[in-house]
Amino acid sequence: MIDSSASDEDIVRLLADIKSNHPVDAMIAAELAGILADSGDRFFPDVTNTADVASTGGPSSLSTLLCPLFLRAAKFHVIKLGVPGRPAGGIDCLAQLQGYRTKLSPEELTKVLRRNGFAHFQASDRYAPLDARVFQLRQLHGFQSVATLAAASLLAKKRAVGVRYAGLDVRVGPHGNFGRSAAEGAANAAMFVDAAKIMGVEARPVLTDGIHPYQPYIGRKEALAALWLLFESNACEWLASHFQLCRTLSLACVPSESRAHMARIGVRQLKEVFYCHLEAQGGSPEDFVRVSRRTLDAHAETLQAPVDGFVHYPLAGLRDALCDVQRFVDRSGEHYADPVGLILLRRPGEWVQRGEPVATLRLDPGVPDLLAVACRNSFTIHNHPEGPGFEAIRIHG
Repeated sequence: MIDSSASDEDIVRLLADIKSNHPVDAMIAAELAGILADSGDRFFPDVTNTADVASTGGPSSLSTLLCPLFLRAAKFHVIKLGVPGRPAGGIDCLAQLQGYRTKLSPEELTKVLRRNGFAHFQASDRYAPLDARVFQLRQLHGFQSVATLAAASLLAKKRAVGVRYAGLDVRVGPHGNFGRSAAEGAANAAMFVDAAKIMGVEARPVLTDGIHPYQPYIGRKEALAALWLLFESNACEWLASHFQLCRTLSLACVPSESRAHMARIGVRQLKEVFYCHLEAQGGSPEDFVRVSRRTLDAHAETLQAPVDGFVHYPLAGLRDALCDVQRFVDRSGEHYADPVGLILLRRPGEWVQRGEPVATLRLDPGVPDLLAVACRNSFTIHNHPEGPGFEAIRIHG
């Protein structure tokens, strides 16, 4: 295996060997997860009912923001060690709030947990630092979708901070890192459960449909605005249905005896948990509301259907368009840059006429025209319907 003294070349050789010879291997995943977790400090909570729901990546889901609220409202202690994600990872979204601390020392982590039982913070050179190195090399050399490596990275973060119950949102789709099909996702999820068991973690993954957008608010500040709309009972039907999916992911994560309580949790309780969490980590409910409102007001551009047809959102292209804009702004040295966001007005497969609104766009001034055009072209119009749970048979001739 490797350790913190390994060179980048040694790590890349290991990654290539795992990809070729152990792409779906629970024993290797568990062994590597232990090495990655033990490369830095370990946090040992003084409670045993620790839980978190992670995800395998992919745009548009709010599961890494909503599921912790369900878990905490059900009296679990949530210790969420995350990594920056594009276009809208959970920690990146929360970093848009003034004063919110994305990095916590062990002493700060203990205080946050004692105050409100929920901490969400970024992996750094303190916790699982070797995982960060390995993750960067996986991205650089095309090893993101190797299931053994993905499982090891996910479990390393759980081991580093003492999470006992590990839910996993396996986002299945053509661009998925943990399964491009349902069969592949199921096999990888079973491997994840076996690897977690070796490490003493109770894992409960759920496969979700990552082919189409989960909900319509796409972007870092847009995700916060979506939470605010839910808290104020102003969510559209599409967003409300995603809220129920996140409840299901949370229910799957916890032991069966805790599910009846969680099933009764309402939006008001989640709002209270979230506001307490913000205050514990240096943010404020007032700033959250202010950012949410300003974000919705900033959607000044309406994107219209160029022709009649059925709306389709190619998620890989949508993600790439937003990420390219974020990377452009990142070059200026701004951390957690958030120069762009979309609100989708039509559900996948919905029929529209030419000129009808499909989405609204928030785009900061100074974004190059080429990148702006890619964002405006983040949806397509097809002559056949395709959406969650349905797809028309294409007839040729």
